[in-house]
Amino acid sequence: MTFYNTIEETGEELADSHSKAKTQEEKIYAYFLNCNQPLSPTMVLEQLGLNCPLTSVRRAMTNLTIGGKIVKTDEYVKGNYGKHEHLWELNELHSPFRLDKHDSHRSN
Repeated sequence: MTFYNTIEETGEELADSHSKAKTQEEKIYAYFLNCNQPLSPTMVLEQLGLNCPLTSVRRAMTNLTIGGKIVKTDEYVKGNYGKHEHLWELNELHSPFRLDKHDSHRSN
């Protein structure tokens, strides 16, 4: 599921929300494929010029992560309001030899 119906939409309105959420995910994934570099949710929102809330971008990126298309890294950038945001990258670019933040040894 790409749209989380927490506001109890029904019928055509619900179908439209599902469609918009799927389209956002497709655009965001295509952007990751084209950029070929780690991105934060704020970077995605600003660089794609999406007309949606940042929370929608975060939802789409979470769904792409669950789907195995992108992975959350242990790296940060400064996002809106001066707060740190994680970077995500394409799963195929993710190195299995990154240091685990809970271990001091390399993971396989």
